[in-house]
Amino acid sequence: MIWMINTLPVIGQVITGNIIDGLDRNFLDKVWVVNLQTGDSSQTNERGYFRVLGNRGDSLLISRNYYIPKTLIVGEERHILTEIFLDARTLPRFDLYGEKMVIPFNAGNLSNIVSLSDRPAGPGKIYGGTSEQNGMMPGFTLDGPISYFMRSERQKREYARKLALLARQKDYLDLIQSDSVMQVLKMEYNLTDKDLDDLIIEFNLLNLSHQFLDMDTERVQKMLTDFLDQRTRFRKEEDLGSNLKTGESRKKKAN
Repeated sequence: MIWMINTLPVIGQVITGNIIDGLDRNFLDKVWVVNLQTGDSSQTNERGYFRVLGNRGDSLLISRNYYIPKTLIVGEERHILTEIFLDARTLPRFDLYGEKMVIPFNAGNLSNIVSLSDRPAGPGKIYGGTSEQNGMMPGFTLDGPISYFMRSERQKREYARKLALLARQKDYLDLIQSDSVMQVLKMEYNLTDKDLDDLIIEFNLLNLSHQFLDMDTERVQKMLTDFLDQRTRFRKEEDLGSNLKTGESRKKKAN
């Protein structure tokens, strides 16, 4: 007897993972993960989570704007935790210096005139005035290195502001991103994954005005439990009424 075996192509197994920033160790959203063999792709959510199909030996390309791309080879593990780093390549820094300060007008009493060196200075400030050519040509002075105005420098300053904001939300993020806390909440309030996700989104929208800045863990936890108690109260009452009706019907059948 001859056995005929048809070899079918392997569609792929589910590969999940989280991507974090290599410097501050926070989760990164909007990161593209592409399987170069199958073409399947996924973009990370606010927790840095992605989900693609693949097999052992496949290459995963990880990329995000202004970050250094990275390629991983799929191994035995089906959940991957990896990091990528900000591409910090910038133009060389250089400074501009003037030979002298010129006041392009005649004034009687100069005691109240504040020189440029006495003004509140700082990178990025621009002072209007005139050039040295007989005081007739308009001009301006840039305070700080020219690189301050470059796109890469603006991106780094925006990145620093984001890190500062995340630092002020640390206790909130630690609570919301804790898988163990989420599991306890699902069991306590009898919620599915989708139910909990929808409630967390509603909870965040209700507190959008302060975004949990500088709040400690106990305060955030109380706010969250109070919110869940309010939103799930009617569900518990319905479940209790349903259980009572079921108990009464069983008693009637027994009699």
